[in-house]
Parts: sequence; structure tokens; C-alpha cells
Amino acid sequence: MSQSETAFRPGPVSQTLLTLSRRTPLGRGAFRKIMARGVRALNPDRPLDVSLYGGMARLHHSGNNSEVKALLSPKRYAREEYAFCRDHMPSHDGVFLDIGGNAGVFSLFVASLMQSGTLICAEPQPNMFERLKINFSLNPDLSERLSLHLNQTAVGGNEPGSLTISVPDSAGQASARLVEDAPTLSVPVIPMLDLLKQSGVSRLDLLKIDVEGFEDGILFPFFEIAETALFPKAIVMEACHSGRWERDCEALLLEHGYKIVHKDRTNMMLILDEAK
Repeated sequence: MSQSETAFRPGPVSQTLLTLSRRTPLGRGAFRKIMARGVRALNPDRPLDVSLYGGMARLHHSGNNSEVKALLSPKRYAREEYAFCRDHMPSHDGVFLDIGGNAGVFSLFVASLMQSGTLICAEPQPNMFERLKINFSLNPDLSERLSLHLNQTAVGGNEPGSLTISVPDSAGQASARLVEDAPTLSVPVIPMLDLLKQSGVSRLDLLKIDVEGFEDGILFPFFEIAETALFPKAIVMEACHSGRWERDCEALLLEHGYKIVHKDRTNMMLILDEAK
């Protein structure tokens, strides 16, 4: 095995900490924070290659909440959302769209449910998109069984162009709803409908959308012009930043035939009532 292939492998002590965190109650609450500090101290300048959802991922141990949780306690991460995906993502010939792909953790989980089909992922931040690409490259079998469309772009609006986003210190918190005093970045943007069309799909089985309060800037333009056949059959949507919405996404989805099957302080999950 080459040096490049082993450069991010956890050492014996790091591996012990990760095993304890992943397989025992030490991966919960305050104990997880202690484990995280230990892993960071042992690996101050590098991410770690670890097993994840039947494959591999290169995960950073600080600065990005989704990576930290997937690194230290993947079985406890997004349990409600993952259970929903298991129920609603077809294993064969399904279509999944991940808007706000981050480092690809959520997409890697959904990919593990798919034997065939199309996976589309959009992430605008260059550094996060690079992490996402690396994580998919560590799992070459995915490109053998799935049609993968990894896009370095924001999603929203009615026309392709550019969009200014806020990029706070936490890597997973970038948003087109500008945050005071946060650095900004200009990124490409494409409407959701255009993204689906360029990916060559005629339906959407599952949508995950997590864009830190810009969900309305994506969903309203889409539902204004999309044919019913392209409506997502199931949606996982972050709602903890709904105070940033300029228009009510929950009301929009209910008006278009969706019903909420789960809602908590962070996310909501909806399914399309196709009988309506």
C-alpha cells in the first residue's frame, strides 16, 4: 500500500478512541467531546480515513459538525432522517438529490441504500466540494453501480448565474442568507429544475435540502414552474433556520400536496400525497 493511501489511516491510539466512541456509550454527549479532543490532539493537522456506511470516508475532526458526528458516532448520527431515507429511497433505479452536500456524508449514506439509480449532489463551497469528491473517490464501486452527478454549485433562483454566500467559521454553515460580519464568496448558481434536467432525470424520489435558511430561494422557483412528475416524492428539509426564510417553505409544501410525517427542532420530513 502506498504512502498516500496510508497517510490518513488512524494510528493505534486514535483507532482505539474511535472504536470506543463508535461502539460504546462513550460516543454520546460529554463523553464524545472528550473523545473528539483526544482524536484532535493525536491528529492535529490531518483528517482520518475511516469506515462509513459500508465504505470509506476521509473525515475532519473539527470545524464541521456533520463530519465530526460521522467520525465519532455514525450509528447515532441523523437516525430519524436515515430511517426515513430507508423507507422512501428505492434500492433500484431511484433518483436522489442532495442540495447542500457538505462533505458528502448524507449522500454516502443514501448511496449505500442504492443498488442502481442516479445520485445528484450540489455543494457550492470549493473546499467542501473537494472533500465531497475525495469521499466519493474513496468508494469507486459507487460510480460502477450509480450515475453520479457531483456539482460544485449553489442551487436556487430562476436563471443560472452567480450567488454571494456567507461562509462562517464552521464549514457546514455557509448560506445565501448573508450573515453579518461573516466572510463572503461568489459561487455559481443553477435553478433546481435546471439541475434535474441536466442530470437527465424525469422524476425525483428523495430530496435532501440543507442550506442554512435559503430553502425558500430554491423551492419556490422550482414549484412555480416544475411539472408534477418532477415533484420530489419524499423530502428531508432542514427547518432550524426557518426564521431566515422570506417565504414559508412549510406552507408551500403543504399547498402542493405534501404531508409532514416527522418534525423536530432541526428537520422536517415530508411525503407527497400523490392521490391529491
